[in-house]
Parts: sequence; structure tokens; C-alpha cells
Amino acid sequence: MADWELRKSLPDLDETFETIYQENIDRVYHYIESIVHNPAAAEDLTAEVFLTLWKKRESLLKYENIVGLLYKISKDTAITYLKTLSKNSVKREKFFQFYFREEMESDEVLLREIQLSALEQAIEQLPEKCQKVVKMKFIMDKSLKEIAAELHISVNTVQNHLTKGKFLIKELMTTNDAFLVLVICNSLSQL
Repeated sequence: MADWELRKSLPDLDETFETIYQENIDRVYHYIESIVHNPAAAEDLTAEVFLTLWKKRESLLKYENIVGLLYKISKDTAITYLKTLSKNSVKREKFFQFYFREEMESDEVLLREIQLSALEQAIEQLPEKCQKVVKMKFIMDKSLKEIAAELHISVNTVQNHLTKGKFLIKELMTTNDAFLVLVICNSLSQL
């Protein structure tokens, strides 16, 4: 496309982008927030999604299914954020342990052990197939395709089991939170 043709078509692209932005900003925000569970981060990531769309608007705005494209960009952006967050927390912990030789205090170790135990108990309470899928994904680190092939079920069914498992674990862990706080407070007060 010649330079003059590009400049001539940009106002149309700008209007198209503005329309897409106005129609989809809330949808993109809520989708990202459902993945990262952090409203402030979701706002930043939503802006990042639309910035990506803006930078590549010449080619991306010509897609027929722009909403699907927005969901794809949103998911990729949110997953990248979570991976970076995870890596940064691990790096920070290793840094402190290496340079300052700081070990977790016994209270922190106790809290972590109680939380891990509660998580294990929650997983054990899941329905059998759901429990198996959750363990294969998060403990054995298998992909959705590997799990589906091994259990002779569809990838969609694996995803459904994971979604159900996460929901049930969250519910079980939430109901146990008050109990955990009481146990920890009680054990700390006896020290």
C-alpha cells in the first residue's frame, strides 16, 4: 500500500478501532480479571491488549472475528503476566535465601504446611475422575492432550474436570480458611 493510501485509510482504521474498543473494553477486562484475579493488574493488562491491537491495527482490524482475536490476545497476555509473576516470586525467594541466608521462620513454615495439607485434603475430596485429572495436571505437570489420551476422554472433558476441580478446591479451601486461622492463632499463642 502506498504511503498516501495508508494515510487516507487511517481515519477509517481509527474509527473502527474506537468502536471495537468501546464495545469490548469491559468484556476484555472481565475476562482477564477472571484469569489473574487481580483488578489492578487486569486494568493494566486490558490496556496492554488494546495497545497491541492499536499498534497492529492495519492487519488485525481486518479480521472477521475481532472478538475472538481479542480473547486470544487477552488470554496470551494474562498467561504471560502470570508466568512472569511466578518466575519473579521464585527468583526473589532464591535471592533472599542465597544472599541473606534467611530461612522461613517457624511460623511461616507451619502456615505453609497447614495450607499444603488443607490443599491435599481438598484434592482428596474431589470426585474420582476430577481428582485424577487435577493430580495429573498440577502434580505430574501433564498437558491437556496427554491427560485426554491417557484417560481416553476429550480435551474438552479434561478442561471441564479442571474447571470443576479448581472451583471445588477453592470452595473447600475457603470454608477451611477460618479454621486454619484459628488453629494458627491458637498454636502461636501457646508458644
